Amino acid sequence: MLKATAGKMRAASFWTFIGAGMALCHLMMSANARADDNTIRWQMPGNPPVTITDGPDKGQGYADVFLRYFIERTPEYNSVIERASLARVSGLMKQGQHVCQPSLLKTSEREAYMEFSNPVEFVLPYYVVVRSDRAARLAAYRNADGAVDIARLMHELSLTTVRQEMRGYTPVILSAFTAAAGQKNILQTSADDVAPFSQLASGWVDYIIAYPDEVYWFARHLKLPTSVKFIYLPIAGHSEYTLGYAACTKGPWGRKIVKRVNEIVAKAGRRPPWIEAEARLLDPEAAKRYEEVYARYSPFRRQAK
Repeated sequence: MLKATAGKMRAASFWTFIGAGMALCHLMMSANARADDNTIRWQMPGNPPVTITDGPDKGQGYADVFLRYFIERTPEYNSVIERASLARVSGLMKQGQHVCQPSLLKTSEREAYMEFSNPVEFVLPYYVVVRSDRAARLAAYRNADGAVDIARLMHELSLTTVRQEMRGYTPVILSAFTAAAGQKNILQTSADDVAPFSQLASGWVDYIIAYPDEVYWFARHLKLPTSVKFIYLPIAGHSEYTLGYAACTKGPWGRKIVKRVNEIVAKAGRRPPWIEAEARLLDPEAAKRYEEVYARYSPFRRQAK
Protein backbone atom coordinates (compact mmCIF):
# COMPACT_ATOMS: atom_id res chain seq x y z
CA MET A 1 0.00 0.00 0.00
CA LEU A 2 2.79 2.39 0.94
CA LYS A 3 4.69 1.44 -2.21
CA ALA A 4 1.62 2.10 -4.37
CA THR A 5 1.09 5.50 -2.71
CA ALA A 6 4.76 6.42 -3.20
CA GLY A 7 4.50 5.45 -6.84
CA LYS A 8 1.49 7.66 -7.33
CA MET A 9 3.31 10.55 -5.64
CA ARG A 10 6.34 10.11 -7.90
CA ALA A 11 4.08 10.02 -10.97
CA ALA A 12 2.25 13.15 -9.82
CA SER A 13 5.56 14.90 -9.17
CA PHE A 14 6.79 13.90 -12.63
CA TRP A 15 3.75 15.35 -14.40
CA THR A 16 3.84 18.44 -12.20
CA PHE A 17 7.47 18.90 -13.25
CA ILE A 18 6.57 18.42 -16.91
CA GLY A 19 3.68 20.84 -16.61
CA ALA A 20 5.85 23.46 -14.94
CA GLY A 21 8.48 23.01 -17.64
CA MET A 22 5.94 23.45 -20.39
CA ALA A 23 4.55 26.56 -18.72
CA LEU A 24 8.06 28.00 -18.38
CA CYS A 25 8.78 27.19 -22.02
CA HIS A 26 5.55 28.88 -23.05
CA LEU A 27 6.43 31.96 -21.00
CA MET A 28 9.89 32.11 -22.55
CA MET A 29 8.45 31.76 -26.05
CA SER A 30 5.92 34.48 -25.32
CA ALA A 31 8.65 36.75 -23.98
CA ASN A 32 10.80 36.11 -27.06
CA ALA A 33 7.81 36.80 -29.32
CA ARG A 34 7.15 40.09 -27.54
CA ALA A 35 10.84 41.04 -27.81
CA ASP A 36 10.83 40.21 -31.51
CA ASP A 37 7.61 42.14 -31.96
CA ASN A 38 9.22 45.25 -30.45
CA THR A 39 12.52 44.95 -32.31
CA ILE A 40 12.95 46.67 -35.67
CA ARG A 41 15.90 45.42 -37.69
CA TRP A 42 16.59 48.33 -40.03
CA GLN A 43 18.38 47.15 -43.14
CA MET A 44 20.79 49.79 -44.43
CA PRO A 45 22.44 49.28 -47.81
CA GLY A 46 25.50 51.46 -48.28
CA ASN A 47 24.19 53.56 -51.17
CA PRO A 48 25.36 57.15 -50.83
CA PRO A 49 24.13 59.78 -50.69
CA VAL A 50 20.90 58.17 -49.42
CA THR A 51 22.70 56.23 -46.71
CA ILE A 52 26.35 57.00 -46.04
CA THR A 53 28.05 54.29 -44.01
CA ASP A 54 31.71 55.27 -44.33
CA GLY A 55 34.03 58.25 -44.53
CA PRO A 56 33.81 61.80 -43.17
CA ASP A 57 30.15 62.13 -44.21
CA LYS A 58 29.10 58.94 -42.42
CA GLY A 59 25.54 59.18 -41.16
CA GLN A 60 24.72 62.34 -43.13
CA GLY A 61 22.65 60.75 -45.88
CA TYR A 62 19.02 61.83 -45.89
CA ALA A 63 17.80 58.34 -44.99
CA ASP A 64 20.32 58.32 -42.13
CA VAL A 65 18.89 61.60 -40.85
CA PHE A 66 15.32 60.30 -41.08
CA LEU A 67 16.15 57.07 -39.29
CA ARG A 68 17.87 58.85 -36.39
CA TYR A 69 14.84 61.12 -36.10
CA PHE A 70 12.49 58.14 -35.97
CA ILE A 71 14.58 56.15 -33.48
CA GLU A 72 14.89 59.10 -31.08
CA ARG A 73 11.10 59.42 -30.97
CA THR A 74 10.19 55.74 -30.62
CA PRO A 75 11.78 54.48 -27.39
CA GLU A 76 9.12 51.77 -27.26
CA TYR A 77 10.98 49.97 -30.03
CA ASN A 78 14.40 48.39 -29.99
CA SER A 79 15.82 49.60 -33.30
CA VAL A 80 18.81 47.64 -34.58
CA ILE A 81 20.71 48.84 -37.64
CA GLU A 82 22.15 46.15 -39.90
CA ARG A 83 24.27 46.58 -43.02
CA ALA A 84 22.59 44.72 -45.87
CA SER A 85 22.35 44.76 -49.65
CA LEU A 86 19.03 45.36 -51.37
CA ALA A 87 19.03 41.71 -52.42
CA ARG A 88 19.28 40.66 -48.77
CA VAL A 89 16.56 43.12 -47.75
CA SER A 90 14.19 41.62 -50.32
CA GLY A 91 15.13 38.08 -49.30
CA LEU A 92 14.47 38.70 -45.61
CA MET A 93 11.13 40.32 -46.32
CA LYS A 94 10.04 37.50 -48.60
CA GLN A 95 10.89 35.10 -45.75
CA GLY A 96 8.58 37.08 -43.46
CA GLN A 97 11.30 38.26 -41.07
CA HIS A 98 10.66 41.43 -39.07
CA VAL A 99 12.83 43.90 -40.97
CA CYS A 100 12.40 47.40 -42.40
CA GLN A 101 14.20 49.65 -44.87
CA PRO A 102 13.94 53.45 -44.49
CA SER A 103 14.27 54.51 -48.13
CA LEU A 104 12.69 52.72 -51.07
CA LEU A 105 10.86 53.53 -54.25
CA LYS A 106 7.39 51.98 -54.22
CA THR A 107 6.87 49.51 -57.07
CA SER A 108 4.13 46.98 -57.77
CA GLU A 109 6.66 44.15 -57.48
CA ARG A 110 7.77 45.27 -54.03
CA GLU A 111 4.22 45.81 -52.81
CA ALA A 112 3.71 42.05 -53.05
CA TYR A 113 5.93 41.50 -49.99
CA MET A 114 6.38 44.96 -48.43
CA GLU A 115 4.22 47.33 -46.43
CA PHE A 116 4.89 50.95 -47.43
CA SER A 117 4.53 54.06 -45.30
CA ASN A 118 3.18 57.40 -46.46
CA PRO A 119 5.79 59.48 -48.32
CA VAL A 120 8.93 60.06 -46.30
CA GLU A 121 11.33 61.44 -48.91
CA PHE A 122 10.84 64.01 -51.63
CA VAL A 123 13.60 63.97 -54.23
CA LEU A 124 14.26 65.11 -57.76
CA PRO A 125 13.47 62.32 -60.25
CA TYR A 126 15.67 60.10 -62.36
CA TYR A 127 17.59 61.75 -65.19
CA VAL A 128 19.64 60.47 -68.09
CA VAL A 129 23.28 61.08 -67.16
CA VAL A 130 25.93 61.47 -69.86
CA ARG A 131 29.45 62.79 -70.19
CA SER A 132 29.36 66.39 -71.41
CA ASP A 133 31.69 65.60 -74.31
CA ARG A 134 29.28 62.90 -75.55
CA ALA A 135 25.96 64.65 -74.98
CA ALA A 136 25.56 65.37 -78.70
CA ARG A 137 25.04 61.65 -79.31
CA LEU A 138 21.68 61.91 -77.53
CA ALA A 139 20.46 65.00 -79.41
CA ALA A 140 18.25 63.00 -81.80
CA TYR A 141 16.31 61.57 -78.83
CA ARG A 142 15.45 64.89 -77.17
CA ASN A 143 12.24 66.82 -77.71
CA ALA A 144 11.76 70.56 -78.09
CA ASP A 145 12.00 71.00 -74.31
CA GLY A 146 15.26 69.07 -74.17
CA ALA A 147 13.74 66.02 -72.49
CA VAL A 148 14.88 62.56 -73.58
CA ASP A 149 12.50 60.01 -75.09
CA ILE A 150 13.88 57.15 -73.02
CA ALA A 151 12.09 54.38 -74.94
CA ARG A 152 13.50 55.54 -78.30
CA LEU A 153 16.94 56.05 -76.78
CA MET A 154 17.09 52.53 -75.37
CA HIS A 155 16.25 51.10 -78.78
CA GLU A 156 19.34 52.73 -80.27
CA LEU A 157 21.67 49.73 -80.29
CA SER A 158 24.80 51.82 -80.78
CA LEU A 159 24.30 53.58 -77.43
CA THR A 160 24.98 51.44 -74.37
CA THR A 161 23.54 51.76 -70.87
CA VAL A 162 23.18 49.63 -67.75
CA ARG A 163 20.27 48.30 -65.75
CA GLN A 164 21.12 47.85 -62.09
CA GLU A 165 20.08 44.74 -60.23
CA MET A 166 17.45 45.33 -57.51
CA ARG A 167 17.11 49.05 -58.25
CA GLY A 168 13.57 50.36 -58.33
CA TYR A 169 12.64 52.28 -61.48
CA THR A 170 9.65 54.51 -62.14
CA PRO A 171 7.00 53.27 -64.61
CA VAL A 172 8.28 55.32 -67.57
CA ILE A 173 11.80 53.93 -67.18
CA LEU A 174 10.72 50.42 -66.28
CA SER A 175 8.52 50.27 -69.37
CA ALA A 176 11.45 51.30 -71.56
CA PHE A 177 13.73 48.68 -69.97
CA THR A 178 11.08 46.00 -70.39
CA ALA A 179 10.59 46.84 -74.07
CA ALA A 180 14.36 46.72 -74.64
CA ALA A 181 14.95 43.52 -72.66
CA GLY A 182 17.51 41.23 -74.25
CA GLN A 183 19.12 43.90 -76.41
CA LYS A 184 22.91 43.89 -76.52
CA ASN A 185 23.11 47.57 -75.57
CA ILE A 186 21.33 47.05 -72.21
CA LEU A 187 23.91 45.66 -69.82
CA GLN A 188 22.90 44.07 -66.53
CA THR A 189 25.01 45.15 -63.59
CA SER A 190 25.08 44.62 -59.84
CA ALA A 191 23.39 46.78 -57.24
CA ASP A 192 26.71 48.58 -56.65
CA ASP A 193 25.89 52.26 -57.30
CA VAL A 194 29.44 53.39 -57.99
CA ALA A 195 29.99 50.98 -60.90
CA PRO A 196 27.69 52.73 -63.44
CA PHE A 197 29.36 56.07 -62.78
CA SER A 198 32.82 54.54 -63.17
CA GLN A 199 31.71 52.91 -66.41
CA LEU A 200 30.29 56.19 -67.66
CA ALA A 201 33.44 58.10 -66.73
CA SER A 202 35.64 55.60 -68.57
CA GLY A 203 33.45 55.67 -71.69
CA TRP A 204 32.51 52.01 -71.38
CA VAL A 205 28.81 52.98 -71.45
CA ASP A 206 27.24 55.99 -73.17
CA TYR A 207 24.66 56.99 -70.58
CA ILE A 208 23.15 55.86 -67.30
CA ILE A 209 19.98 56.63 -65.35
CA ALA A 210 20.45 58.15 -61.90
CA TYR A 211 19.28 60.80 -59.48
CA PRO A 212 20.87 64.30 -59.45
CA ASP A 213 22.12 63.84 -55.88
CA GLU A 214 23.97 60.70 -57.04
CA VAL A 215 25.51 62.62 -59.93
CA TYR A 216 26.83 65.32 -57.62
CA TRP A 217 28.08 62.79 -55.07
CA PHE A 218 29.95 60.49 -57.44
CA ALA A 219 31.33 63.31 -59.58
CA ARG A 220 33.12 64.52 -56.45
CA HIS A 221 34.06 61.19 -54.90
CA LEU A 222 35.38 59.48 -58.03
CA LYS A 223 37.98 62.27 -58.36
CA LEU A 224 37.43 62.59 -62.08
CA PRO A 225 39.92 64.35 -64.34
CA THR A 226 38.91 67.89 -65.27
CA SER A 227 38.21 66.73 -68.83
CA VAL A 228 35.36 64.46 -67.62
CA LYS A 229 32.15 66.12 -66.52
CA PHE A 230 28.72 64.62 -66.01
CA ILE A 231 25.54 66.36 -67.12
CA TYR A 232 22.00 65.10 -66.64
CA LEU A 233 19.02 65.45 -68.93
CA PRO A 234 15.31 65.24 -68.01
CA ILE A 235 13.24 62.27 -69.14
CA ALA A 236 10.11 62.98 -71.17
CA GLY A 237 6.88 62.02 -69.44
CA HIS A 238 8.53 61.93 -66.04
CA SER A 239 7.20 63.67 -62.94
CA GLU A 240 9.14 66.62 -61.56
CA TYR A 241 9.78 64.72 -58.35
CA THR A 242 9.96 61.23 -56.87
CA LEU A 243 8.71 60.07 -53.48
CA GLY A 244 10.57 57.68 -51.22
CA TYR A 245 9.01 55.50 -48.55
CA ALA A 246 9.90 53.44 -45.51
CA ALA A 247 9.02 49.79 -46.05
CA CYS A 248 8.61 46.81 -43.72
CA THR A 249 7.81 43.14 -44.17
CA LYS A 250 4.25 42.64 -45.36
CA GLY A 251 1.78 41.62 -42.65
CA PRO A 252 0.35 42.85 -39.32
CA TRP A 253 3.76 43.60 -37.80
CA GLY A 254 4.87 45.59 -40.83
CA ARG A 255 1.62 47.54 -40.93
CA LYS A 256 2.08 48.44 -37.26
CA ILE A 257 5.57 49.81 -37.87
CA VAL A 258 4.70 51.85 -40.96
CA LYS A 259 1.72 53.28 -39.09
CA ARG A 260 4.17 54.50 -36.44
CA VAL A 261 6.41 55.90 -39.19
CA ASN A 262 3.42 57.81 -40.56
CA GLU A 263 2.69 59.28 -37.13
CA ILE A 264 6.27 60.45 -36.65
CA VAL A 265 6.53 61.95 -40.15
CA ALA A 266 3.19 63.74 -39.75
CA LYS A 267 4.48 65.44 -36.61
CA ALA A 268 7.77 66.46 -38.24
CA GLY A 269 6.22 69.51 -39.86
CA ARG A 270 6.10 70.81 -43.39
CA ARG A 271 9.85 70.61 -43.87
CA PRO A 272 11.28 67.66 -41.95
CA PRO A 273 15.02 67.81 -41.12
CA TRP A 274 15.90 65.09 -43.62
CA ILE A 275 14.63 67.38 -46.39
CA GLU A 276 17.41 69.80 -45.47
CA ALA A 277 19.87 66.91 -45.78
CA GLU A 278 18.54 66.16 -49.29
CA ALA A 279 18.91 69.79 -50.38
CA ARG A 280 22.52 69.89 -49.14
CA LEU A 281 23.40 66.92 -51.35
CA LEU A 282 22.56 68.68 -54.62
CA ASP A 283 24.64 70.87 -56.89
CA PRO A 284 23.59 74.55 -56.88
CA GLU A 285 21.45 74.32 -60.05
CA ALA A 286 19.65 71.19 -58.86
CA ALA A 287 19.19 72.65 -55.38
CA LYS A 288 17.43 75.68 -56.89
CA ARG A 289 15.16 73.45 -58.94
CA TYR A 290 14.50 71.27 -55.90
CA GLU A 291 13.29 74.24 -53.85
CA GLU A 292 10.97 75.34 -56.66
CA VAL A 293 9.47 71.87 -57.05
CA TYR A 294 9.25 71.35 -53.29
CA ALA A 295 7.32 74.59 -52.88
CA ARG A 296 4.76 73.42 -55.45
CA TYR A 297 4.32 69.77 -54.53
CA SER A 298 5.60 69.00 -51.02
CA PRO A 299 3.46 66.19 -49.58
CA PHE A 300 4.31 67.14 -46.01
CA ARG A 301 2.17 70.25 -45.90
CA ARG A 302 -0.86 67.98 -46.31
CA GLN A 303 0.04 65.42 -43.68
CA ALA A 304 1.79 67.68 -41.14
CA LYS A 305 0.01 68.01 -37.78
